[in-house]
Amino acid sequence: MNSCTLSHSDQIVATIAKLPASTFGTHYTKEVALFIARHLNKAQGWAASLYLRTIAKGIGCTTRTVRNSLRRLEAIGFYKTEFRKHDQIANWNLASVYRIGSALLALFRTPSTKRPAKSLTSSKQKQSNKDRAPVSSSVGKFAMFDHKRVTKTPEEWEASQKASQEHNRSALEKLKALFGRGQP
Repeated sequence: MNSCTLSHSDQIVATIAKLPASTFGTHYTKEVALFIARHLNKAQGWAASLYLRTIAKGIGCTTRTVRNSLRRLEAIGFYKTEFRKHDQIANWNLASVYRIGSALLALFRTPSTKRPAKSLTSSKQKQSNKDRAPVSSSVGKFAMFDHKRVTKTPEEWEASQKASQEHNRSALEKLKALFGRGQP
């Protein structure tokens, strides 16, 4: 695996999707890892807050299967789980918090200093995306991530960003014109 800077949860999803199912022990364990990875939030320190039943419903299995898979994922260091309880109601569970584990974080290097982002995809990531093998059919069935997004080149990211900005500018101008006419 290429060691690139972690900047988006799609990178984690793509990395997990490339790993063989034998890494996880069972197919469902891999699917649980992918489901959680799709929900990780960088702004919250690479954490996701999910209920067991949400994960089970998302991949089509039971909550018991999800619990067993989470134990395996914690054992191999992919995720750390924080089970939460309600403060005043004893038998009320809140959504658990899943944080990225040391083994998964080790696949990516983290920048030591805060630098402005020059490009959303490094040259190593760009080359990795070109060399990427097709994802197995079992992963495609459950892993609902956009392959086009993962394999975008820096130029494509910039073009889509500029297109979005232009769209936002034109929408803002339309709103200004609309509200400008409505006022006396």
